[in-house]
Amino acid sequence: MMIRTQAGFTLLELMISLVLGLIVVAAGMAVFLSGQRSAMLQGGMNELQQNANFGLAMITHDLRHANLNTPSTQKINNKQVGSGILFSTSNLASSLSGVDAALLTKQNSDNGATVGKSDQLTIQYIPEYTQVTQKKCKANTADADGKCNEGDKEDVVHYKIKNVDCEGNGIDFTEPRVIVQRYHLQADSSQIPGQPTAYSLYCDAGSYAEGDAAITGMSDTTKGQQLMQRIDGFKIRLGVKAPDKKLRYMTIDEYKAVMPATVTDDKNFYNVISVEIGILARSTSPLNSESLINNAKIFDVVGNDMTLKDEQKNGSKYLREVFSQVVAFRNTLGAS
Repeated sequence: MMIRTQAGFTLLELMISLVLGLIVVAAGMAVFLSGQRSAMLQGGMNELQQNANFGLAMITHDLRHANLNTPSTQKINNKQVGSGILFSTSNLASSLSGVDAALLTKQNSDNGATVGKSDQLTIQYIPEYTQVTQKKCKANTADADGKCNEGDKEDVVHYKIKNVDCEGNGIDFTEPRVIVQRYHLQADSSQIPGQPTAYSLYCDAGSYAEGDAAITGMSDTTKGQQLMQRIDGFKIRLGVKAPDKKLRYMTIDEYKAVMPATVTDDKNFYNVISVEIGILARSTSPLNSESLINNAKIFDVVGNDMTLKDEQKNGSKYLREVFSQVVAFRNTLGAS
């Protein structure tokens, strides 16, 4: 009778197999984690680009209306009544001389996620209205359902446009009015516990008619409509045509410095022909495992070096990117 010997794995072979298996598992896990990080990074970048492209497109569309149909003789500066950018109450009718300066274009006016403050931009324009006549009940003639006899109706003229203001309100007035829109940074109305303060770019819209003493619908304490979420900083530069016809970029304060009250001859005016808007945007979700993110980085936002506040710098790591857009004002004399 033949006896068969049974062979098995030695302890050394088992240990080698175990080590090789662990190496394969570790390699697979590394590939998985790397792919996951890449997916999160790509998702954050896509989110930033979509948010920025959509928001900048909306703002660009609005800014191209600045100075439209106003009594500014197609000039934008801090002297001209009707100027498409509101630098001071000199750009408004005399009846609006008491308007709060906090509603006007200012440099370093708003708190954000950066050490340096963000800017505020306020524009005005008169849209192209369509005049519509409607039959409405005269005062005190309508019943509980708002109806009245035909003899109690009168013609009421409405001025309408197809578009809406930056808050999404339909523009429908019984008299032509000037539209005013203020772009500013404020803390987001929705905060996530345990995360650093999130900021958003808002637009506050209002209007006024000839003889008004205030801009209806606007307040420096009103946030308005949220245009872009998770915006850490908002800065602007003005494209200016100097009296010598040369073109240059200036900050708001630099522009005001070359256009003080003592400059009264329009031959010496620096006129604004374009604006460059810059935003520092961040992702919604943190990427704590992303070693490439440096919270101490200095960001160049349209010529302004901006760094994060300590609260942001020492907090979670978010993907951040600077986006900018130059908008030439259509309703000016331009560079000619």
